Amino acid sequence: MDEQLQESPIPFAELLKDIEVKDKSTAYVLIEANPSEIPYIMEKLSQIKNVKSADVVTGIYDIIVFLEGEDQNEIGRVVIRDINSIRGVLKATTCMVVKI
Repeated sequence: MDEQLQESPIPFAELLKDIEVKDKSTAYVLIEANPSEIPYIMEKLSQIKNVKSADVVTGIYDIIVFLEGEDQNEIGRVVIRDINSIRGVLKATTCMVVKI
């Protein structure tokens, strides 16, 4: 006797329950700074856990920072709370990395 399988759709969440899908959000922050404060800013950036790299550059921006966070909200909080509050930071422009 042939057994008929009863199929029902498996929810997507069920398929992924044992797979950790955890893409972190990343962003570049372009900083315009008071030139005399750049060494101080770099020291303070090195103390922020979300900052993965920071480089002093030439051109219209003075420092480019690479950030990593759990999501874009965490990135935003770091920029607003931690980076913008550093003495000598005149402007910080956040460029979220997107995957296309």
